[in-house]
This record gives sequence, structure tokens and C-alpha cells, in this order.
Amino acid sequence: MKFNFIYDDRIELEMPVIYVPIEQWNPEETAEFFDKTQGISSKIPAKIHEFDKRYMKKYEELQHQPEMFFEIMEELNDLSGKISELNVLYLRIEGTFLHAGGHF
Repeated sequence: MKFNFIYDDRIELEMPVIYVPIEQWNPEETAEFFDKTQGISSKIPAKIHEFDKRYMKKYEELQHQPEMFFEIMEELNDLSGKISELNVLYLRIEGTFLHAGGHF
């Protein structure tokens, strides 16, 4: 097996895993891999939007429950990490950053 796709529970998407350099793949393997990664990258903007909405909801919750600061900040940090991981995955697949103007 030259590559695989493993579901990542944290970002709720599959992650590509490469075991053999792409230069050693045949054209069918290359096409299969890139087709699958394009499908994944097409889901990333919606997933970021979903995590961003969760983030904003938690942020508003923090405004109304300051006594829960540490618990809510932990959740906000986790959501920020997920958004960052998705942005890096998109960059690795597409070779460019997602272009967005602020919050989705």
C-alpha cells in the first residue's frame, strides 16, 4: 500500500497518509490519490465554518458565564486548534491558503 486515508476524529475528516514517495506511484494510483484529496479539500471550508460557529457560540457563552472562564477557554483553544489543523491540511493539499475575509 502506497497511501491510505485515515479518519481523524479531532477534525472530523479523513487525513491522507503517504507511505511511498509519489514519484514511485503509477498514473492510476496518482489519479486515485488526488481525486480523494480533492474531495477532502472541498469539505474543509464548510468544516472550518462549522468549527467557527461553535467557537463564536462558546465565546458568547463566556460573556454570560465568566465564572466558567477556564473551562470555556479550554474549549475555545481546542476549536482554534481544529481550525488551524484544517487550514494546514488545506495548504498541504492545495498548495495555497484558504482565502477568507474574517469570520465566515
